[in-house]
Amino acid sequence: MSGVNGGRSSWFGPLGRRIAAGSIAVALVSVVLLAGLTLLLADIDLANAGHERESSSIRAIVGSVRSTYLRDPDWKPIDLTPSKDLASAIGVGVEVRAKGRVLLRVAPTSTGGSSRTVPVTVAGRTIATATITFPQGGLLPEEIAFRRSIEKSVALAAGLALLVALGASLLGSRKLVAPVRSLTLATRRLTAGDRASRVGELRAAGEVAELAAAFDNMAEKLEREDALRVALVADLAHELRTPLSVLQAQLEALTHGVVALDHDAIASLSEEVGQLSRLIEDLRVLSAAEAAILSLHPERVDLASVVSHATARLAPRFVAKGVGLSVGLTPAEVEGDAARLEQVVVNLLSNAVKFTPPGGMVSVSVDNEGEFRRIVVADTGRGIPAVEQGMVFDRFFRSASARDTSGTGVGLAVVAALVAAHKGSVELVSSPETGSTFTVKLPRA
Repeated sequence: MSGVNGGRSSWFGPLGRRIAAGSIAVALVSVVLLAGLTLLLADIDLANAGHERESSSIRAIVGSVRSTYLRDPDWKPIDLTPSKDLASAIGVGVEVRAKGRVLLRVAPTSTGGSSRTVPVTVAGRTIATATITFPQGGLLPEEIAFRRSIEKSVALAAGLALLVALGASLLGSRKLVAPVRSLTLATRRLTAGDRASRVGELRAAGEVAELAAAFDNMAEKLEREDALRVALVADLAHELRTPLSVLQAQLEALTHGVVALDHDAIASLSEEVGQLSRLIEDLRVLSAAEAAILSLHPERVDLASVVSHATARLAPRFVAKGVGLSVGLTPAEVEGDAARLEQVVVNLLSNAVKFTPPGGMVSVSVDNEGEFRRIVVADTGRGIPAVEQGMVFDRFFRSASARDTSGTGVGLAVVAALVAAHKGSVELVSSPETGSTFTVKLPRA
């Protein structure tokens, strides 16, 4: 098995660029929104603080002017010095008027700000008016400096966040795209004919890892089927060569008058032709079943009758090999094609007698099990290794231990295809100590 580790320099393809661009765009929008929200909240806090400061400034100035009046109703300018110092301290402009004259004027720290004129009252009587002029924008110089500091901090944080997002996007897109790239390269190599191409273990998200595992399973199955096809060619050549050689020898003997054209010669020729016909029919049935064009002629069928006909056909083969055949039949009706079902039994019995040594025993029975009707074929043969039991119904599969026995590996595949066409199932239980048991379950009629 060969893994796919190439393509490291070309991982950043169109998909990677799109993922990275999308991630960066999302990060950019998120950073911009976060920076804007931060500045907006800062402005709101500063504005609230400014409104509170304006109210406090107005109350302080008015209170100072009122206190001055209560101490000296004659409004001596020197008496308003505390109000002047207060206005300078809080950074606002103040103009106090009383009796048509300006008693106090303090210039604001900046021009263009908003102004508010409020009355100064004592005992419900207006004694003066105070016009308070606030700095431009309502912010004091230190507040403006603080906001600029916030802007710089937000800009720096946004820049760092974008750099981090860029790096994370590139690394993340590479991590996401690399497994897909590995799958692509493995697929190309498999398409080019490298049946050993595998993706191998990927550090990826669950779905991508599952896809890689499914690909490797598919590639392994293709590699195995390629090997089976090669073996099939050899097996078919062997299976065809034997009867053809016999036919050719017998025909030459008949042609040269070595053998007389009697009943035995005709029977021998017929047997060899029949073997070829069965092989061709098995291949045709298997091909039709896999192409979903297998035609059945369903009718009410008694499995006991089907098995009886099949055992009668194969009885001479059991006798010739010295293998016992036990038959136990119980009436069991199903809806199916009698000829196809008989082919199932014939293939199972042929397989059993082939792998059962002389002196062994093969049993076939028909019974009822709830909603199903069963055909059970058991033998005392060599058994099937556990590692191969899951593949015995695969087309062209032949066990390593069966290489010394003639066969093409299509008989059991035909059984599985015909049983599936009847909406049934076939199961195998086997061990080297006890032999093999095949159980066919079909829905009752």
